[in-house]
Amino acid sequence: MWVVFMKKRIYLIVINIILLTFVGCNQYQVDNDNVIESRNNPFPDYKYNQETAQSPYGQSSMAISETGYYYIIDDILYFYNINSDVNMPLCSKGNCKHKDKDCDAYVNSINAQTANFSCNCMEGKLFYYNNHLYCIEITSDRDYYLYQYNDMFNDKKCIARLASIKEEQSMVTNARACLISNGYLYFYTSTMDKQYAQKGYIADFQCNRIKLEENSAIQELGEFEFPGDYAMKAGDSNGLAIFCSDENIYFYAGGTDRFYSKENMVQYRVAKFDVKSNRFDMIWTYTGDDRSDVLGKDTGIANRSSGESVKMDSYGNFYMFTASEKAKNFDVDMIIKVNFENDTSSVIYKTQKEQIYSLQSDGEMLYFFETTSGRDTISWLTAIHMDGIVQSSFEFQYNEEYLSHMEKIYKEFPDSNAGKPDASNIIICGIDERFILLKCPEDSNVFKGLTSSNTHKVSENMDKISGAGVIDKSKYLKNEETSIKQIYQCVL
Repeated sequence: MWVVFMKKRIYLIVINIILLTFVGCNQYQVDNDNVIESRNNPFPDYKYNQETAQSPYGQSSMAISETGYYYIIDDILYFYNINSDVNMPLCSKGNCKHKDKDCDAYVNSINAQTANFSCNCMEGKLFYYNNHLYCIEITSDRDYYLYQYNDMFNDKKCIARLASIKEEQSMVTNARACLISNGYLYFYTSTMDKQYAQKGYIADFQCNRIKLEENSAIQELGEFEFPGDYAMKAGDSNGLAIFCSDENIYFYAGGTDRFYSKENMVQYRVAKFDVKSNRFDMIWTYTGDDRSDVLGKDTGIANRSSGESVKMDSYGNFYMFTASEKAKNFDVDMIIKVNFENDTSSVIYKTQKEQIYSLQSDGEMLYFFETTSGRDTISWLTAIHMDGIVQSSFEFQYNEEYLSHMEKIYKEFPDSNAGKPDASNIIICGIDERFILLKCPEDSNVFKGLTSSNTHKVSENMDKISGAGVIDKSKYLKNEETSIKQIYQCVL
């Protein structure tokens, strides 16, 4: 009798484990259709606007949906569901370790180190629009395609071929510069013919758009010449960006450090496409070698930073980093505001710290890191209004284990100049009305809410993400007490 009872008990335990496993694997849902009905919605007053979710004032490395964020960690596509507070890879395979190309959520970009251009998500750029995900894929023959997926990263469908190196000597220039607006994908292509090197590495850049429908034709809106050697490696940024303001699309290209030519090192092109009139105009150009006051009187030294560090507001004003003429070095210490159409410019912010990094915008505020250095290194995430008035500043806290470790070092080596890492390498994936999403690479694995399971161990791959976390944007902007809430932690 006892044996029979034990057999039944073991059988029931096994069944329960299987059921729990099944529930565990299926409790995660994107659930973008049921955001209003969700009882767990921590932001009941939030209204999703898919146009503003496209980061029209500056490119974002995450895709924003009704219920959360799509973003990439070490070549795996994750979704953070805000309502359920669950962060998981978009993979349905049982026992998958989510580490390589066998994972359903695997996404890869160009590997410039191995000259491997084929990838299914160029430059790790994701788009979410009308309940679908979009990525630019490159084949081994160097054909560029736009692919559509459902919101679970399934049901892959080819929308259009965007460019072809083999057939047209044309390439999609920068996936991170792409923008979706009102059902169109706006993007750059560049044509590099056989005389490219002989022409001083000057290429023809096309400003295009294509409707997000199958078999749509590419519309070339305008074209300009621009150096193609601001990116030393394929897949790296080359100073391009696309912005949307009211009924206008702005195409920006700028750089100050060329890799293969010393002629005309500093070049800018800014064009505007009027959606209503279909008119394309080049509104500002600069070609030369002078980096000082290029963007207007007293605006300082133009910074080498790429188009990703240039932002815009809803009125067509641009914001970018420059360096003070009085700086001992040429690192960034100012933010300037430029209106290329009105030919106006001004310095709106000059840091009282040592450095500023990683300019972001949500259309109403500018966000960036400020840091000091040395033993007393401190890092802040600062938000300012578009006129430069400071709204809020969040100080990054170091992990206690790391502080204890450094304290021992300073006691043992009192004359050591070993400084703490600052926040300059932390990645702001994106910002919406709910959260600011941050990722932290291994070389900055010391901050609360962003650390791996071991703050001292560092992997061989320094690009590996140690942790990801979110900051409640409303609390942050109201200067209420808040912290980084960790949603992902790498186990080393």
